[in-house]
Amino acid sequence: MPGSPAELATMRRTPVERRRSYWPFVLFAAFLLTVVVASRAIDLERHVATAQGWTAALGVLAPAVFVVVYVAATLLGVPGTPFTLLSPLLFGPLPAFVVMVVASMGSAAGGFLIARYVARESLTERLRETEGFARLSRRVAAHDWIVIPFFRIVPVAPFAVVNYGFGLTEIPFWRYLLWTGVAMIPVNAVLILGADVFYLAAIRGAVPWPLVALAVAAAVLVAALAALGLRRLGRA
Repeated sequence: MPGSPAELATMRRTPVERRRSYWPFVLFAAFLLTVVVASRAIDLERHVATAQGWTAALGVLAPAVFVVVYVAATLLGVPGTPFTLLSPLLFGPLPAFVVMVVASMGSAAGGFLIARYVARESLTERLRETEGFARLSRRVAAHDWIVIPFFRIVPVAPFAVVNYGFGLTEIPFWRYLLWTGVAMIPVNAVLILGADVFYLAAIRGAVPWPLVALAVAAAVLVAALAALGLRRLGRA
């Protein structure tokens, strides 16, 4: 984890780290491009309606099934962003937001608890001599209120790895969950509302301006948290 301005600059200059930080945004852009191209090449709206029909067939169990699949997949290291982008097409933007907040928080909690109570000894043994983990532990102990949101917004490591890593620190579970929610709620809002806005614009030719405003507001909050994290970690 970055601990000084020099280290932060090094991280920004490293191609591998830069790719890790940008991949969710690249994936999001690819998704939007796919929607636009597919909407012109095939009857994408019909396929979306079919998927919504499968979801409707599950009835009230559909959100619960989606959450369980998401948590299981992400605990195994599967990226969660495709699930997030799909959710508004299945449930609608506002229900999808609730579903994804529950799912992402559940996955974050599960990874943390597994690392702390199930695999702590083996994982700690592997990481004990790792400078990055020692630095992470110190930063979390001193600045958990910004370190945890920062690592949720700037994905310098996969989601599952971050969850397991925090579980090996000394932070109390409920504090970890609180600061995780501070970041995950606006991040989910940006992805879900953004995906729904582009879907409606590309497929139906309608721009839902209230959703645009909410997405922009969430994006501003995410950017502010990321900037605050960079500034605070640079001074630490």
